[in-house]
Amino acid sequence: MVLGCLGLLFPRAVGRVLGIEPARPLGISEFRATYGGFFLCLGIGCLVAQSVQVFTVVGAAWCVAAFARMISYVVDGSRSSHNLAGTGVEAGIGLALLAAQL
Repeated sequence: MVLGCLGLLFPRAVGRVLGIEPARPLGISEFRATYGGFFLCLGIGCLVAQSVQVFTVVGAAWCVAAFARMISYVVDGSRSSHNLAGTGVEAGIGLALLAAQL
């Protein structure tokens, strides 16, 4: 939810941190929608639902995002410390959500 709030309120700052600054209003809108609204809703949904299934799906989604990033290392040659940190954050959130269900 924190990431969602940051993306919604500070899309340019989030873009700088991610290394993909939005150049035009449509890019800013995408940051607010995806890194803001989408992530915020996922977090709120987990808190409100308090459901094993919801936590499992959201945790799995974060883990698959980390896996997709690892595929990008090989296919796109996107190996960098920044990208490695992103993988760690995504995997960490995903595994935390999945581990909470054990």
